[in-house]
Amino acid sequence: MRLEEHVAFSTAAALVALPWLKEEVWLPYAASILIDVDHYLEFVAARRRLSLREALRYLRTPQRQRGPLPKPLHQPWTLTALAALAALTRQRWLWLVLAGMLFHVGLDACNNQLVRHIQGQLQQEAAGRCPRCARETTRLELHARRPLRTLLARYRRANYVVLCPECHRLVHQQRQRLITTSKPARLAPAQ
Repeated sequence: MRLEEHVAFSTAAALVALPWLKEEVWLPYAASILIDVDHYLEFVAARRRLSLREALRYLRTPQRQRGPLPKPLHQPWTLTALAALAALTRQRWLWLVLAGMLFHVGLDACNNQLVRHIQGQLQQEAAGRCPRCARETTRLELHARRPLRTLLARYRRANYVVLCPECHRLVHQQRQRLITTSKPARLAPAQ
């Protein structure tokens, strides 16, 4: 799930919780968004740069191109440790931070489950054959036909296709070539 979507869902949840949490609503809200700082730290470690703009671009690349993601703040052991600390210290603010982090992790889990379901349906329909090259394979990868700009578009089956790894790589190479070689459109002179 993208950062913008986490912000939108967290904002909606904060508005719902506002009557009960009042001025403390910012704690779970901030925690549900700032938990993604571990993605930024991954970018800094991999690229040795601090640019937030470059980090957002980097983090939008598919995971398989970036390698495995170490997400320590998303891990059950981190959340369990925070819960234990909150229970031992009896600090309300720690429970609120934990609630925000759990909300975020729950959104990620729902998103991943829905996307895996779509992939499973498409793989079953493909019956072990790549729709692009008709090669038999046991490993078909999910590919978005177009950039998915909205959350609802991400859960529409028609926006996806499954491809063998070779075709998937070729499709991304062709798309990248189109982006880098296309000439910018010239504007008509003002009259």
